[in-house]
Amino acid sequence: MSTETEVRYGYDKDPFTALEAITEAQKLAFAPMLFQAALNLRDSGILTVLDNAGKQGATPEEIAQSVNLNHYAIQLLLDVGLSSRIVYQRGEHFLLGKVGHFLLHDQMTRVNMDFSQDVCYQGMFHLNEALANNQPSGLKVFGDWATIYPALSQLPDAAKKSWFAFDHFYSDAAFNAAFKHIFPLNPQHIYDVGGNTGKWAMCCVKND
Repeated sequence: MSTETEVRYGYDKDPFTALEAITEAQKLAFAPMLFQAALNLRDSGILTVLDNAGKQGATPEEIAQSVNLNHYAIQLLLDVGLSSRIVYQRGEHFLLGKVGHFLLHDQMTRVNMDFSQDVCYQGMFHLNEALANNQPSGLKVFGDWATIYPALSQLPDAAKKSWFAFDHFYSDAAFNAAFKHIFPLNPQHIYDVGGNTGKWAMCCVKND
């Protein structure tokens, strides 16, 4: 990493006080559990209930009328939601926080979260093995593959859907931007290494 990059992004110094640093360390220590709780708050419908409840919020009993979880499970998730600042509480009522709003409504957050859960989460348990052996050891959770790409068509449905949603979210917007830089050069041939979805080729045909 260059010195210019280090300074630009603040990587040239430790930005935390001791208290801030230990707080960040605890976040990392519990990050897998916080992630799973956040995912279940979203996918169970709890965040949607709170979103619909607006500034009035909802009690755990009211939430239980709309989601397929018992009172204990709802309270457990809400407790983690409070400590993660996903929700907040006034009296007996829980309300959707800003973090919860983005977990529920922001497309980038949803794409990233689904990708982490469906594609990466189980495999990351084998990261130490992958680093030691210089190979993608975590792929074993999906089958016997040397790389992910030959496996894409045979991934479980959720993993396949999340992979392509992640891929398309970050690549689709780049095509038109790349086109504006490439075609003023008036190329006679373009060698598309690994056509992937074919969307780049389609962009070229549409615009030239």
